[in-house]
Amino acid sequence: MKKYTHAWLAFMAIKRLEDTSISGADRKYADSLINWFKSHKDCVVQGAWYPDAVIQDMATSHVLKITPSNDSAVKFKTLPATYMNYQLGKDSPVRNMSFTIEKGNNLPDRCDAIAHSVIDHLKLQEHEEKGSPVSPSDNQLALLLFMLSHYVADAHMPLHCDSRRFSEGINLHGYIEGKWEDMIELYYRIDRDNERFFYDPSGYPLKELSREQQYQSSLLKKVSDMLDERKFLISWGGGNQNVWDFMSAIGEHSYLLSYCFIPQQYTHTDVTLDNWQSLGSISFEDYSAAVLSDSIDSIARIWLRVWRRYMKWEKKQRAKVKSN
Repeated sequence: MKKYTHAWLAFMAIKRLEDTSISGADRKYADSLINWFKSHKDCVVQGAWYPDAVIQDMATSHVLKITPSNDSAVKFKTLPATYMNYQLGKDSPVRNMSFTIEKGNNLPDRCDAIAHSVIDHLKLQEHEEKGSPVSPSDNQLALLLFMLSHYVADAHMPLHCDSRRFSEGINLHGYIEGKWEDMIELYYRIDRDNERFFYDPSGYPLKELSREQQYQSSLLKKVSDMLDERKFLISWGGGNQNVWDFMSAIGEHSYLLSYCFIPQQYTHTDVTLDNWQSLGSISFEDYSAAVLSDSIDSIARIWLRVWRRYMKWEKKQRAKVKSN
């Protein structure tokens, strides 16, 4: 995905947490994260883009390239049942086939490592005295969170999880991501000089009011409506226990979705600008809606669980101090 798409997804993940029904202590954790995010929102565009612009580990840590195999069938990991990707993937033509993952691809590991780093940095910040030279700053924490959102979103892009070479030929990979970026730039006001969005009164990206009527029939409005109607689940889904399991499941289902959109017999040499939207069993709109809506839910889920884990630790630490 491209620069402003990544940033928009991060904002929409926080909006998802703010708008959705979350009960009990989890509401408190979500509100704490929302408030913290809004104090650091000017860094989202740069932070969410650093993995491409600075880190540049695209060949290994942004992908989980999967290839169908003729070996015995394997059982795919489970996602939350609300995920559009999960629902569409049930009908993927490679659903009942085994698969192999290219060596060196470590996207789930990257997400898991950054998630742990966020928690570690928060703990260190709590432990150290204010002004300590080894205490992580809020800006460092923001950078880690925004970078994490980038890697999480990349796992939802089906062509990041399909070993076929769709960055060649017409570069379908870049072409599709460009279409999503064009939509963000069309419907939202961007302050390019300062690399950020203009904000609405609630602190979210400001829509381009002159295009509001056009927005109402857009893919982005469809994504928003889908999320409004979808229950937000905090669980990882199925037997997944942690970020690594969850991101592995995302990669597997992104692979399934890719083969729904571009059937197995096609390679980059067969896909053209004339036929790319009419090859598979799903439309480009459904494909895009699955990618964007599920990305938002996943970023929201992972951020909330990371924040919750830290806040539970913090509560225990403060109880220890009081008891002493």
